[in-house]
Amino acid sequence: MSNIDFEFNIRESIWVFRRYISKIVPFFAFVLGLNIVIQILGLVGLGTAFSYLHLTEGLGTFVDLLVDGEFMLFFETILDQTVFLVLIGLTMVVGAIANLAGYSLILGGFIELVKNSLIGERVSVGVGLNGAVKYFKRLFLLYLLALILLFLGFVLPFVVGQLSIVAGVLTGLFSVIALLFIYVVFFLFAQEAIVIEDVGVLSGLRKSGGFVKSNLLEVVGYIILVVAVSIVIGVLSQLFTFLFRIPVESFVSVFMLLVVLPVLLILKVRMYTAYKGVGEFKRFDAEYWPWMKNGFLKSWNTFLGFVKKELGLFGVSLGIFLIGVLGGWYLGGYIPFELAELDLPQQIDLGVDGAFASLFLYLMFHNWTVGIGVAFGGIVFGLPTIGALLLNGGIVGVVFALIDDLVFFLVGILPHGVIEIPAIAFAAAMGLKLGIGLKKYLWNDLELEQLGDKIEKVMIALVGLFPLFAVAGIIEAFITPVLMSIFLGTPLF
Repeated sequence: MSNIDFEFNIRESIWVFRRYISKIVPFFAFVLGLNIVIQILGLVGLGTAFSYLHLTEGLGTFVDLLVDGEFMLFFETILDQTVFLVLIGLTMVVGAIANLAGYSLILGGFIELVKNSLIGERVSVGVGLNGAVKYFKRLFLLYLLALILLFLGFVLPFVVGQLSIVAGVLTGLFSVIALLFIYVVFFLFAQEAIVIEDVGVLSGLRKSGGFVKSNLLEVVGYIILVVAVSIVIGVLSQLFTFLFRIPVESFVSVFMLLVVLPVLLILKVRMYTAYKGVGEFKRFDAEYWPWMKNGFLKSWNTFLGFVKKELGLFGVSLGIFLIGVLGGWYLGGYIPFELAELDLPQQIDLGVDGAFASLFLYLMFHNWTVGIGVAFGGIVFGLPTIGALLLNGGIVGVVFALIDDLVFFLVGILPHGVIEIPAIAFAAAMGLKLGIGLKKYLWNDLELEQLGDKIEKVMIALVGLFPLFAVAGIIEAFITPVLMSIFLGTPLF
């Protein structure tokens, strides 16, 4: 019989999130850093593959076939390029492994951190990092097993379908039902079982099944809650867009990743610890407005302290970005057209249906999440951070080369760029700081607890960095279009 008070556990999960927010959110910020790592790996892999085609003079042939509309011949020719296909395949495999490894570290650390908060042990990012290291292999094997089962479940219907379409369809339906059952019963709480009870993968799967059997109604309630929250937030987002003509998808994405998802995963941990009869929670009472205000002031002061202390890393980040700009400008010179040759719009239609405000919200939250990703991706010795700076600088350089009009380029980028580019450079400096911290930890010059403190301070400083992205978004959404319309001599509406 279940001993889980579902409603009370929901309240507890919200309290845990509020009390330890500066320690919990960094683990989800690492998701954005992982995205940067995957993007860089993908660009390197694809760049290598297409460079091989270029060196073997195959790239020109493929482009000609596409231009001529010879699609069948194009695919036949691609299939003959064994090395190219192997490079693409390796890129996909490396990306998948990096994803599995990243999430194994992130969720292992997160669950360990939340577990300690519930059982009254010491709570810090360093504690979470210890958990990430300790449970990495077990969670990696768990997620790898889940991926293999998912792959088999999707491949099997296609194999059977070669013999009979009806059998393939029936096999597909059976695979979907079987995968859902296996996931809910054996995998849904397996990661919590592995970390909380410190057991192996097979034991974790078995204990997850035991938990679901003993708490079936609560598990169904949890699944319904997750679906309901997702639907409600989606409907409210669409309703807000309909009423005020201002899409808020960028804000919703950040809110889901950094607030909703952590609370829902904390609830899973709390449900399992309640099932095991461990953990006593002392209610954390605090009014929301003072809590938010004091938290932001702390973030702003932490950011200013980082600026004063790490101006050298900021200069390095800015220098790397400028190298990317020069590289992009150089490569852009080889592109056989200019943007000035393209048809310019007869009017800049950004003022209709709240498009200015929509653009502002998108730019503000998108650029902030990019900054978080650039910072937390830096934990991998700063390499993803350097790659992201070079890539973003390269894009700016290519655009400048294609426009080939300095005044037009400066009108379009300078008003908001004088704030946005330094803001990205500050985030990158934080990433380089984390990369240096990891190197010191591996060389035994830094304790894992100290590295955790640096990670927490970076997250706090990134919240303090948010106003710079807000100001840059205001300028880019509301002021830059006006300046562009004046320069082009075209009406704004």
